[in-house]
Amino acid sequence: MKLPLGKYQRHGLVPLAALALAAYYLFILLPLARQARSLDDPLRKAWQKLSASLDQTNATAIDFLRITNQLSETRQALLILDNAKQQVTSRLQLGAAVRAKMQAEFQLVDYENERSKQLDDLSNLAKQQQATLQPAVLDGFPVHTADVRQPALLWAALSLTDSLLRTALQCKIATIYSLEVPPVLTNAPPTNVTERLAEIPLELEFSGSAASVGRLLQCLPLRADELRASGLPEVTADKPPLFVDRLIVQKQSPDKPDEVHVWLRAVGFVLRE
Repeated sequence: MKLPLGKYQRHGLVPLAALALAAYYLFILLPLARQARSLDDPLRKAWQKLSASLDQTNATAIDFLRITNQLSETRQALLILDNAKQQVTSRLQLGAAVRAKMQAEFQLVDYENERSKQLDDLSNLAKQQQATLQPAVLDGFPVHTADVRQPALLWAALSLTDSLLRTALQCKIATIYSLEVPPVLTNAPPTNVTERLAEIPLELEFSGSAASVGRLLQCLPLRADELRASGLPEVTADKPPLFVDRLIVQKQSPDKPDEVHVWLRAVGFVLRE
């Protein structure tokens, strides 16, 4: 029995359609699938990295709401940290006159003149307060030598030294025996620009009543406005804060139970511009 011509034609088109579909799959769909998988690789790697950073490597889903909350908390913490940094910078900042001298080119003559003036002023203040300054105190003032590598910091050391001694005299310390400024200024300037904070230690030996010593320790970390608010003796309008690093207190003698002998190491900080 012969099939009609139309059916022969339809049967002949089936293999052609199959070949066309196979060719479409091989040359169109497979390359597209491979390209799609290659496009997924960065996303998959980013997902794995995010999962690892969140310690959720075995999780099938990530809590993005939790991530959003953590980011919000992190931004808030950074804002608090920035505010704290500004407050610390404001608190540690030396007076405008000292900062100007530090930024200018160091002139030894100007430094020696200011140093001599402060020595005279402190000697006069000691007489007014009926206190005794031993020669070792005046000899211990920061001095420029050939091995000083950061001469600009001498201005800061001079200001901190003057503030420490003025505060001690205003607090009625009876006798100051010695002053030492350890030679940190002989260190080379830091090469890392982030190291803006320089530490300047001051070592002082003195004696006085327990009340005077307590008042001095209370005054050291305070600025001038804080001294006024606390009703403590004022020193200078731009008094820098000093922080106690080491402290040894010893009774002066059995017959003077209120008199104490003190070895103090105080630290001042300088922000480099």
